[in-house]
Amino acid sequence: MKACIFHDMNPGQRDRKIFELVEHAHDTHGALLIYAPGRERAAAIDRFLWILKQESFIPHRIFEENGPDPGVAIGIVTLEINPVAARTLIADGRCSLDFACGFDTIHEFVDRSSPAAHEECRERFRQYRERKIAVDHVKE
Repeated sequence: MKACIFHDMNPGQRDRKIFELVEHAHDTHGALLIYAPGRERAAAIDRFLWILKQESFIPHRIFEENGPDPGVAIGIVTLEINPVAARTLIADGRCSLDFACGFDTIHEFVDRSSPAAHEECRERFRQYRERKIAVDHVKE
């Protein structure tokens, strides 16, 4: 069954949570895709995956097209592509619901930066439920 987890946390903790999810996927030999809202954010995610934990290297790559790289199971994209054939998505930005629903597990983040942004998250939560996807809200 497909599942979506909405992580509700301080915005300053988001990068650490993304790293934890990536590290878990790497440790369990799972493929994972991170959807970033733009090139600048993709580069920031790439950078912190390199430096967050000095003692561990997690092979990853920013993909700008759908061509696979057999040595990489962790992909960062700004387009709605899945070059690593991941079944898990971290939606750091808002991708289309159709794209997100193509994954078995989806991680989203609650945005409380404004009432409108928070309402958008609530609407997305409802849309997942309407598509019969199990949705969980985790306060962290």
